[in-house]
Amino acid sequence: MGVLGSGNSITFIKRVWVVLVRLNVKRLINPALFLGGAMLLAQGLYMDAKAVVAQGLIAHSWQQRTAASPPPKPWWWADTKAIAKLEVKRLDKALYVMQDDSGQSLAFGPGHLNASANVSEQGHVMIAGHRDSHFEFIQDLKAGDIIETTNHQSTTVRYRVIDSVILDTSSQDLLLQDEDLLSLITCYPFDGFVPGGPLRYIVNAQKVDL
Repeated sequence: MGVLGSGNSITFIKRVWVVLVRLNVKRLINPALFLGGAMLLAQGLYMDAKAVVAQGLIAHSWQQRTAASPPPKPWWWADTKAIAKLEVKRLDKALYVMQDDSGQSLAFGPGHLNASANVSEQGHVMIAGHRDSHFEFIQDLKAGDIIETTNHQSTTVRYRVIDSVILDTSSQDLLLQDEDLLSLITCYPFDGFVPGGPLRYIVNAQKVDL
């Protein structure tokens, strides 16, 4: 039998190369998927741990407040600090509200929207938080639930949940109302894969007498 010609040899080598590449790709797919999943899981666990530890340090600094001065920074290099405490007793939830809604502040707790009324004062108070950490619980709030806010001067205001709405910020504005209201705001949907879309989930609560 004759030896393979040069053209046939090249074709054969190409076919072998394609088979080897496919085999290696298949071998690499599962480890790559596992590594990618592990990285995402680790990132998620880190963010959750960061949020929990931060709220613990903030709680400690909150205890050092006085009527004349707000609490000190929760750690010496912090760019933010707490200005209020937010509680929902039915859900056994207590959080500390940061001074603004910047990315730095929201990494450690829900943040006050500075364009809105000051926490525990008259007017429409707005507080925003991440849907996958501090404000994940607001999807469990129901009409009639009581939310309490307490500022650093220990002034407590109680609100009763009246409704929850979904706002599309690409076509609607988040408007301040001329009422004594509290609005808790987060991204929506809660299980969405990509954060930061135009939808917002908003729980509205109306001030009630203590």
